[in-house]
This record gives sequence, structure tokens and C-alpha cells, in this order.
Amino acid sequence: MKLSVPHNWQADLLPRMRKNKVAEIYSKLASDFVGGGRASYALPHVSKKRVEKYISDIHRSGIKFNYLINATCLGNFEWTINGQRRLAALLDWLVDIGTDAVTVSIPYLLELIKRRYPKLEVCVSTQAGVDSVRCAKYWEGLGADRITLAERSVNRNFPLLRQIRRNVKCRLQLIANLDCLYHCPFWIYHSALNSHGSQNGHPLGGFFIDYCSLACNYIKLKDPSEFIRAGWIRPEDVHYYEDAGIDSIKLVNRAMATDSLISVVDAYTDGYYDGNLLDLFSRPSKNVIFQRPNIFHKFRYFFRPFHINIFTLLKARKLLGEIKIHIDNRSLDGFIEHFLNENCDLKSCEECGYCGGVARRVVNITPDWQGETVLNYRECLDSLFGERMFRYI
Repeated sequence: MKLSVPHNWQADLLPRMRKNKVAEIYSKLASDFVGGGRASYALPHVSKKRVEKYISDIHRSGIKFNYLINATCLGNFEWTINGQRRLAALLDWLVDIGTDAVTVSIPYLLELIKRRYPKLEVCVSTQAGVDSVRCAKYWEGLGADRITLAERSVNRNFPLLRQIRRNVKCRLQLIANLDCLYHCPFWIYHSALNSHGSQNGHPLGGFFIDYCSLACNYIKLKDPSEFIRAGWIRPEDVHYYEDAGIDSIKLVNRAMATDSLISVVDAYTDGYYDGNLLDLFSRPSKNVIFQRPNIFHKFRYFFRPFHINIFTLLKARKLLGEIKIHIDNRSLDGFIEHFLNENCDLKSCEECGYCGGVARRVVNITPDWQGETVLNYRECLDSLFGERMFRYI
């Protein structure tokens, strides 16, 4: 199984990466006209000149480069003369620097790129929410070369994966190391927040409060079985997806520091990981942005005293510590076999009880830390619904 791997724009990543299974490296500028799936404040900044150099290095390694323009909303600027000019300028630059593929979430962008830039491979982002045979066929009909299916809902639905594979000819991809809520109710709103939070020229300059991540983490900490329900794919279980017709596995995310990213790539290259399953997922403490000198870059996005009460906002710093949860990856051997012929969409989790039972067996969490952290998240969320976050007196 080939891998699609993120680039964190750090010079030490590519030399340390084992490349034998890496078919593609993807990334993007921290902000551009279109925007993408992660907010600018969460990403390291890099100049266009450096991007061009990194792409040359990637090509010399025999690997393709995919640039993400996977915002789910452009604020309707795509229907203006200036918006069309800025979009064309971005795409022209990408072609000029040797980009092999782009990833989109908006059907209009897919069709436009296929018409104007026929040599570019165009991939469909997981943010497009492709989770059915019919939806996959629509995107293929628009010209998609590859579709990254909606990991929040399809990663454990093997009957559906097999049906999608039978009905489309384009390549299919799944994200392996996200722990988003199963059938997450926040994902549409979260996609829009991140899209506008990574678009240069947006009036808020990348500022927003990530209510969706706060709510997601609160739900998972209250009920740790949500960590098991999430659609992650263990390195040991990738072969089941290959048998179902999946062509490649995508790893996240491009905010992670090099040491953490290399560990993730190694695990999926080896098809084996002996340690805490959560080590394979992104966490704030693992991100480049929390390393000097990037911490100032993050601060400037949130120092907005006329938008928000910065003193109340600063209290949220206590949520950035290490998550004290351990899920022994080896204890999950055989876990995925339950789903090979199951359709979880046809029953409730309470009725089934499988993931809850596994969670009680394998999720180890310190009770005192759990209780304190749940209260901290609740306090932070409550401040968003009251007035404390949005006034000083």
C-alpha cells in the first residue's frame, strides 16, 4: 500500500524519511487565496521560494508533490473578477513550480482545473465528505483522478468500501491516523472555520476560536470509548483495506514536528507499531508551531483584544498539555475483524456495544487527570456561550 505523507516545511524531514512506500508528499502555504483544511495559526509559515526548493528536493527523491486547495468555502469570491484573477495566479504558480497534483473539496474547482490545467492530477479531499457509491460516481464524473473518502464515516464500513471500489475506476484513498468522532456532527462547520481561517485577505486575518476541537475533545474525554469508535486504521490492519480495493493511505498532519512525523511514517512503512496508539495521532505538544521561534507566530493570531477577551482566552492554555491516555496498540490485534462484514450505520453504538467493551479493556486513563481536564474543557466551552469571552466588564 502506497502512502501519501505530509510535509511540515522543515528541512530535516525529507532526509530522514524512509521513502520506499511514499508515493506522494502533500502540503500548502499557511495561507493563500483558496485556503485549506487547517487554520493558518496551526501551521508553520514558509515562503514561496522555500516551497519551490522543497518541491525540487521531493522530485529528486522520485516522489510526487500534491498541493492542497481543499477549502470548502471561498466566501463567494470565486464569482468575482478579482477572485478569478487571484485563483488563476495561484494555479499558475503551482504549475510553474512543478506541482504534480492538487486536492480540492469544491466541485467547481475540480472542473475549472481540469479544463484550464489538464496536466494537473486533481484529487478530492476528505472534506468533500464522499461517503456513498453515488457521491463517488458524481465526483469521478467531474474528472476526479483520486478520491479521499470521508474517514469520519466510511473507514470501518467494509461492505461500502467494496461497493465503491466496484463502481468507480478512479483511485481511492483513506486517512489512517485521525481520531475524529464517528459521524462527527461538527465536521461541516469545522471545515468552514478552517477554510476561512487559512485564506489570505479574509477580514479576520486567520483569527477564530476552534469550538469544534474543544467540543470534540470534551466528548472524547467524557466517554473514552469515542477514541475506539473513531475511524483510525492501525498499521497492522492496512492489508484489509488493500484487499477491499483501497489504493493508498494518507497520513496526517503537516503541523507535526519532524520527530513525530517520522515515527508515524515508519510505523505505516513497517506495518507495525509497538506502543501507545495515540502516538500516531497529532497533538498540540507534537506540533512544529509550539517550537521556537514559531510560538510567536501563533500568538499574533490570537492577540486580538478588540475581538475577544484575551484574559479569558489565556485560561485555555491549560488545555494544551499532554493527553494522559494510553491505548496499547498491540492489545487491538484482531479488533478490525469485527467490522469486515458489518455496517455500523444500521445500528446504534449502544445497541452494539462492541467499541464500548473494547474501550473498557484497552483504554487506560488516569481518573484524577480525566476529571480535572473534563472540567477545564467544560469551563472553556461555557465561556463561549456566556459573555466572559466576549466582553471585559
